[in-house]
Amino acid sequence: MQRKLTVVLALSSLVTAGAVGVATADATELPVYGVKSSGLDQEQAQKLQRAFGLKDVQRSEYGAVSFADEQRYQYLPTVDKGQGRPDEDGNATTQTGLDLEAIKRIKTIPADEAAKRAQEGLREAGVLPANASPTAQYTTFELSDVNGRNALTANLDTSVSYTFQLGGIPLEGEGANIRVSFDAQGVTSVSHAARTYGEAGTAKVHDLATGAKLCQKYLGAEVKPDVSYVYVAPPLEEKTDRIEPSFRCAGRTQDGAAPQAITLPAVVGAELPQPGENQPPRPDAQFKMQAAGTQVGSEGTGVCAGLPNTAANIGTFNSEASSHGITRDFSWLDGNAWESDFKDPASAGGDDTNWADDVDLTYWQGHGSGTGFYFSGCSSHNDTKLANTEARWGNNDVEWMSLFTCQILEDVTGGQTWAQRWGQAFRGLHQINSFTTVSYNSADHGGKFGHYMWRSPFLWWNNPMKVRDAWAQASIDTQPASVRWATMGPVTSSGALGNFNDYFWGKGSVGPDYTSTGVFWRISGAS
Repeated sequence: MQRKLTVVLALSSLVTAGAVGVATADATELPVYGVKSSGLDQEQAQKLQRAFGLKDVQRSEYGAVSFADEQRYQYLPTVDKGQGRPDEDGNATTQTGLDLEAIKRIKTIPADEAAKRAQEGLREAGVLPANASPTAQYTTFELSDVNGRNALTANLDTSVSYTFQLGGIPLEGEGANIRVSFDAQGVTSVSHAARTYGEAGTAKVHDLATGAKLCQKYLGAEVKPDVSYVYVAPPLEEKTDRIEPSFRCAGRTQDGAAPQAITLPAVVGAELPQPGENQPPRPDAQFKMQAAGTQVGSEGTGVCAGLPNTAANIGTFNSEASSHGITRDFSWLDGNAWESDFKDPASAGGDDTNWADDVDLTYWQGHGSGTGFYFSGCSSHNDTKLANTEARWGNNDVEWMSLFTCQILEDVTGGQTWAQRWGQAFRGLHQINSFTTVSYNSADHGGKFGHYMWRSPFLWWNNPMKVRDAWAQASIDTQPASVRWATMGPVTSSGALGNFNDYFWGKGSVGPDYTSTGVFWRISGAS
């Protein structure tokens, strides 16, 4: 068991009125870049469509272009097993079984071939920035048991994600995102949201030693910071004419836990993230009626845990739910986000029956590790870590536990696989959506997740995505190529049934609740 991740912030020493910075004694200069172009115009989008032989692509008003084949995108061969038992709210369900032989027959193209095809297609369309470099990885499907034995591993597709640099320094963010995925037949998805830049002078920035001190004040005293310079490319809908250097703050604690990575401004005199308005404190004891109908809940730790974007991100998730007529049962932030809300009452003395397990989908953002997620620096009700051993989800209501945090589903932690660590959490739960790697703090991952999951069809496109696909696509949109998203769930011993292809209620078919039999599936891929 890993020791608790303690995040101790000294915001009072960081945040004052007006522009806020740190000592300016140790400084250097780095380039500032001006934006030359942003996104693709309609002609460029059509060239991209023709280069990859796609039926259609979608282009936003800001020039972001996307495509996902509704039949082949991250396709997993399954068999319809007919009607299942109704869920706890009386909703009809459909049973789905794995087609194991078909899974074993899946053919994917080699990584080097995928990278070559992506390069050729983007160049043919004239939309490959000169500062973009490809990395090809496989999207994988696995079956594993609680004894750590892997029964099956199969590649579903080959994805090519691009990384970017400006003057040798990484360029990251939603506005630096190009990704192409392939199955044996061809392209299954494309994402393209990028700008071009030119040098526009220099700026005085703090050196890395000063950046390390600044990062540590945000991430906590127990974190050994790993700091580097980075340029942050905001989403295309955020109009900007220049970008300045920032610090990328990552790191590890002594026990190997990793905080969610953040960025802080590196320019001398730049304003640092400041706390937002706090929620009124929730009472220690709170009576709550049992939730009825289709509902979601959200929680997250923000500036009190060194995460400046959590409140905004949770807000985008809540807004998407509201705009699609989905009831938000609760939304707790910072000191109001309690570990007990996720902990089983019978086995661990928690209160998840009234909160995280009282809705159909719970969305969480904060720091995490392979053995749980953390409330340190924000609250200790009942304590500061929800350990994997304390999770028993789905015995009340929740179908999809969506954890925007780090490493929850990483391959191995403390000698235990992802299935061994989290298998006992499935007591009717359909899926855990999370990551196998460190994730990067985002201001709109939750909104994108909700959008893809709940969106309304228009003509032949824009259909809602499966829950796991919506999680993957939101992560692809908001995370750099180094981040791997993942979804896991249980498999029955008879018929290899599971919730592989769940949509959210009212958006498509949903499977029934299954009791864990000791075998679990995981799909993971690169952002």
